[in-house]
Amino acid sequence: MPTSYEHQLDTLLERFNFHFTKSQIKQVLATTSRSKDGFKNDVLTGITDNQGLQSKINELGLLALQLDTRQIEVFNITVDATKAALDSLFTTVQLTTEVLINDAFPFPIEDKLRLTTLRTGTVYPVLADTVTMGTDLYNRLVVCTVIDKEVEEPVPAAHLSQTGLQCQNDDTTYTMKRKIRTQLFHVVYWCSDLSKLILSVDRNVLSLAATQDQLFVLRQFLMTKGVDSGNATNVFGAIEPLYNAADGYVTKLGHVTTDGNPVRIPLKSKQKCLKQDHYHQAGEGGGHVHAKFAVAKKWEFKIDDTTRTVDIEVGLMGQPKMLDTAQPLTDFSINKSKRLEDLSFAIDKVLSHVPNP
Repeated sequence: MPTSYEHQLDTLLERFNFHFTKSQIKQVLATTSRSKDGFKNDVLTGITDNQGLQSKINELGLLALQLDTRQIEVFNITVDATKAALDSLFTTVQLTTEVLINDAFPFPIEDKLRLTTLRTGTVYPVLADTVTMGTDLYNRLVVCTVIDKEVEEPVPAAHLSQTGLQCQNDDTTYTMKRKIRTQLFHVVYWCSDLSKLILSVDRNVLSLAATQDQLFVLRQFLMTKGVDSGNATNVFGAIEPLYNAADGYVTKLGHVTTDGNPVRIPLKSKQKCLKQDHYHQAGEGGGHVHAKFAVAKKWEFKIDDTTRTVDIEVGLMGQPKMLDTAQPLTDFSINKSKRLEDLSFAIDKVLSHVPNP
């Protein structure tokens, strides 16, 4: 069944944020509300007979499901047979006939209980078209998958015995784990002119391990379509130069000290860049840093004709053992992206720091 306007708006607010969503909606609807509830009321009151507003929300919905937090793999395709298979994939792929998915698209299914009718481990293609990223034209394939995500939550009081309730009253907390069927959206981008294949997996509600499983599912789907993508680009060598580059702000760092201890340093409150942290600077200046195995870096961009900015962050989260082994780092995160140009910028920024083989 089609989704409600309230569900569509809630999806945008969750995947983007209030200020960005409001700035986009203001392009087609005048609203001066400063609160989220007031903004939602303005939109829901005026949307029924406003075709331009409906179209804008659908446009943002398609962006939302392919942005926010993503896990990325990039492939340089050199085999002619693979290039040919990719060129034909976007015109020959059979889009799903699942009414439940198609009626809700470009938004997730609103009634989560109905997700149980969809199969886990199955890739449902929902859209094949072209899109411009940066200055380049890409073929784009949007697919949907569902997984059973395990969540931990407090045990409801109704499930406890009298003894359990008494313990709970004495500051004891009981938790339980249950599985929730969750809908995800992944995207395949292919630029024939650049011979570049990008796999972008939805990581908004997933752990890193679960996200990497979804990358495997997506690669297997491509294999069934005759696309043998080979090995993804190893981005481990980009960590050190990405950290050293003068642009942006370092928000996380993992390094091994000269005595062999791995250290992970997160950004503290009120800090903007780890390079400005006196302890961190002293550690590097004192020669205590042996090598870096992980880094996250953020850039900010001013939005035209406003005083606001949007930011984009990449995370290359390697492991200390990668410094001493040949194990590659083939996937990296792009966090809280709100525009396709920022996604493209982040990918190009990482690739520009990968050492030449």
